[in-house]
Amino acid sequence: MSGLIGQNFGRYHILELLGEGGMATVYKAHDTRLEREVAIKVIRRSAFPPEEIEMLLKRFEREAKALGRLSHPNIVGVIDYGEYEGQPYLVMVYLPGGTLKQRLGKPMPWREAIQLILPIARALEYVHSHNIINRDVKPSNILMTEDGQPMLTDFGLVKLFEDKNKESTNLTTSGTGLGTPDYMAPEQWTGQTTAQSDLYSLGVVLYEMITGYRPYIADTPAGVLLKQATESLPLPKQYVPDLPQNVESVLLKVLAKKPEDRYPDVCSFADELQNLLAGREVSASTIKTERLREQMTGKVERSRTPASPSDLQPARRKKTFLALTMVFGVLAVLVASGGYWLVSANPGMFAAPTPTQQATPSSIATEIPPTETIQPTGVPTNTLLPTGTPIPLEIKDSKNVPMRLIPAGEFTMGDDNSGDLDSRPALTVDMEAFYIDKFEVTNEMYDACVYAVECRRPLQLGSATRSSYYKNSVYANYPVIYVDWKMAKTYCEWRGARLPTEAEWEKAARGTDGRPYPWGTDEPDCSFANLSGCVGDTAPVDQYEKGQSVYGVYGMSGNVWEWTSSLFKFYPYDPADGREDPDALGDRMARGGSWHLFGGNSGNVRTDTRFKLDAGYYGAYVGFRCAVSK
Repeated sequence: MSGLIGQNFGRYHILELLGEGGMATVYKAHDTRLEREVAIKVIRRSAFPPEEIEMLLKRFEREAKALGRLSHPNIVGVIDYGEYEGQPYLVMVYLPGGTLKQRLGKPMPWREAIQLILPIARALEYVHSHNIINRDVKPSNILMTEDGQPMLTDFGLVKLFEDKNKESTNLTTSGTGLGTPDYMAPEQWTGQTTAQSDLYSLGVVLYEMITGYRPYIADTPAGVLLKQATESLPLPKQYVPDLPQNVESVLLKVLAKKPEDRYPDVCSFADELQNLLAGREVSASTIKTERLREQMTGKVERSRTPASPSDLQPARRKKTFLALTMVFGVLAVLVASGGYWLVSANPGMFAAPTPTQQATPSSIATEIPPTETIQPTGVPTNTLLPTGTPIPLEIKDSKNVPMRLIPAGEFTMGDDNSGDLDSRPALTVDMEAFYIDKFEVTNEMYDACVYAVECRRPLQLGSATRSSYYKNSVYANYPVIYVDWKMAKTYCEWRGARLPTEAEWEKAARGTDGRPYPWGTDEPDCSFANLSGCVGDTAPVDQYEKGQSVYGVYGMSGNVWEWTSSLFKFYPYDPADGREDPDALGDRMARGGSWHLFGGNSGNVRTDTRFKLDAGYYGAYVGFRCAVSK
């Protein structure tokens, strides 16, 4: 169909070929009316028998209208549709960033992979809520924007489920392709396609991103089906030995052979991925992992030729025979019901797939932040209740947010030699024990309060350098910003907590030894905290393990300034002088420094540095965390 280049489809001037598939060809075109570049997907008439063209056009029109109603930030939008010399076409947004497929071929750090796949999971969640199944989720159908945002596209195999009448059923089943073999769910081979099938396909994509392999590879679709029916899923940790157990468990669950053993829906899967990023417990059982581990020999067999039944033990021989029977039965059904499309319209499906790069065990050492094993150094000895019952070093509040213990006792607040006049004179303050958030409040954590209709949305949704930030799942584990003091206070109260006082914040940051930085006396650099000149914007709240305070609290220096409950007043610090009045007017104190130098402040990240802000201020450099009395 390269002869279409240079022709006009109405207002669209065809510029170049972008890609070809079994059912359609995609071109880059120029919209002469709106003067912009677009992508045009032209359906191949030759892929269908002449007697089915009329039905094809009806189905295409209905599909185009359904897709045109979709509006999601991670779905490639359908702008227009039409027909050119009997060839139907869709007009879509043009994205120049390539596809996810172009980034594959070797293992990707699991956090990076999850952050890329989460927006696609949310897009599928949205699609399913509109009674649409994509049916062809794969890396080549995930496009990338210029700034690296993933976008789901190609609903060429879309199926509207819950069809209401016979005509509709005929339109969605007759002559429609099944998908791409390496990414198809087991039930999809027999035409039993549901939203669970999209979930499985998305799991295959994530598996390939993390391990560098697709789970089942063969020279033919029948070979893929045979492996899928007879072989256990290769354990991801055999490719990436340092992969956290929870990540592997999630992959095993989403790729279960039976739909009922997977997550109930894409939303639940996306929530589980959020839990992984946030270091929370996951619902995926490890029992399945252990059973699979017992079945595996420890050696990953990547033979591209299915084992011969004569080489198998009797029990496996019987299982393989049944699987072969199922394979040929499925193929017979496909041929009898219009499955000619698999060969005539998509001959590439039976060609040998392009081998993926051979992966070797990765040395990636990224791990989920520990929730109970960090043992603070230099913790005061008075960490026991009078009865001798140990006080837990870490708890999770009613909203499942981890908090670290700051034990009772004295500490030095302020510094006479720091050069910051506002933190003088230094004095000794006696504190009761309390808990403080282990991490700065994230977009995800804050959004839960917004969803509960208790909190206002951030007053801007981007960040200093990112147009999409707060509602973008890629940044779910980054600090929430553009919240003023009252918004921060409301959020903490929703959790049954409060903003920390200045004194509480400083003790949590510096401990009892007067250290100038949370990690000690070492001069700050980009290995300790997100400072000016490091990232150029916010960073994940759990990124800087070296920068933890003595109590195991992350991010007390850099990243964002943090609201406290205290009004600005000069030292000596006295909590009874009105500075903790929540209803009083005046500037409130922010602590912790920032990644950015702004407002004439140096962005100092010392533990004693104070920064006064109007309580109504909101910006890209200020966040917060919460505290609760023990």
